[in-house]
Order: sequence, then structure tokens, then C-alpha cells
Amino acid sequence: MYVTDKAEIVIDASPEEIWEYVTDPVHWTASNPEEHYGLEYDTPDNRPREGATFHQAEEVAGMYADLHGRFQYIDHPNVAVWAGTAYYPLLRGLVTVRIPEGGTIRLEETEDGTRMSHAVWMDFPNNRRGQLLKQLFTTVLDGKAKLYDHTNKELVFFKERIESTAPEPPIPTDESP
Repeated sequence: MYVTDKAEIVIDASPEEIWEYVTDPVHWTASNPEEHYGLEYDTPDNRPREGATFHQAEEVAGMYADLHGRFQYIDHPNVAVWAGTAYYPLLRGLVTVRIPEGGTIRLEETEDGTRMSHAVWMDFPNNRRGQLLKQLFTTVLDGKAKLYDHTNKELVFFKERIESTAPEPPIPTDESP
């Protein structure tokens, strides 16, 4: 039983420039400091690659999660597909709920720049417990809206940071006598 959402934004930069910035775990963590507590890739250069695993501590809809994932597919610098399991400790850790999660990050060149999108999903178990958890997540916690807000906040951060550090075009000089 899926809960899905997708955020997208156009950034005035090339896919390569965006990829280089957003795959830095320091930048990803900084993109949402109220809800990201750290990200590490299990690679020598601490950057994602196809087959690499990662660990991210974060919050989603106000619930702490310990996310362990793997990059299933990467087409550098256009697409990264990830999937993993988020461990949500409830009742002060007495119960841990495991939710499969994943996403697809796309960078597509357009006339206006590069459209960056992040489509995310959570897969609640298809049983009574899963139905209850999904119901609590989507209603009481307003999880669907907060899932979008979480993802969109990351993209807005990337746009603001990348565009603010872009080199200014040279100012033409008037060389006429």
C-alpha cells in the first residue's frame, strides 16, 4: 500500500553541475537541516554509484527514521534510483516499524535550465497493521503533505545554492572610439 509524491523544480545549471552538488552528502544533509541528521555512502569517495549502499538518519512527518538503502540504477548525471528500508522506532524504541521506501531523482535539460525531480514512495505492509500505519501516517501525521514538503524543501535548497554560486556572465565592454 503505497504513499507516493513527487516534487520538481527548474535550476539554472547543467545536469552535471547539479549532480556534482547534490551528490555531496554534506549538501544533501544541509538541504533540510531540521529533518536530515547525516548521510553516508558506502563508497571510497563517499559518492553514490550503482550498487552502492547508503545510510541516512532523518525525520519524515515528525517521525525519526534510520534509512538503509541502495542505489539500484544510476545513469550519471541524469537518473538515480534508490530503494531501502526505513526503521522507525516507536514508543521510545519499544517497537520498530520497517517501511520499504525509495525514489527516483531525475535531471532533465529544458529550455529554461534543468528540471530536477524527486519522486518518492513508501510501501506500507498490505495487512491490518500496515493499513493502520498508513491511515495514521496520512491522516493524523498529514504524512503525504509532509512527504512532499520534505522533498520539495531539498529541491528549493539546491536551486537557491546552485544558482547563487553560479558564475556571472562576463559584462561586455564597449570598445568603440
